[in-house]
Amino acid sequence: MSNESATERRARTKKEIKQLIAERNAVLSKYYNLARQTDDPEIDLSTTCDQLEEFCQELVDYMAIGHFEIYSRLEDGSERRREILSLAEKIMPRINDTTQLAVAFNDIYDDVSNINEEALSQLPTHLSKLGEELATRIDLEDQFIHTLLVDGSKPKLTTVSV
Repeated sequence: MSNESATERRARTKKEIKQLIAERNAVLSKYYNLARQTDDPEIDLSTTCDQLEEFCQELVDYMAIGHFEIYSRLEDGSERRREILSLAEKIMPRINDTTQLAVAFNDIYDDVSNINEEALSQLPTHLSKLGEELATRIDLEDQFIHTLLVDGSKPKLTTVSV
């Protein structure tokens, strides 16, 4: 364990959370644009493939920051706060499920040079399922973030001289 102070750890945590939220927002924006594109009956394959490629990259980046920055403290044993460990025990299996679905989506669609008509025809269905999983993940992440921030910023009780 490092000699990093509590203030430094909190600052690092806040920075990681800001980065996670920025990545999340980028994914949601790309998701929306891609979903809107696939609703068009006159789908332009080249535009869809460009958007799909960008979306997959953002999706992978978003998943990675969650696991390698935010959740890594659980895996490496550096997190000691009971409230966070208790919540993580409840939500991490479901967050991991959302990661697996995102990875499966990426495996199908990340190489747009080899995308076939069948995969493209299934894109709206796959996007819908992924959207549901992203919504679940965001809700769980928000619970985890809230616990990280609230628990880390509890004021210390002191006596007041009168």
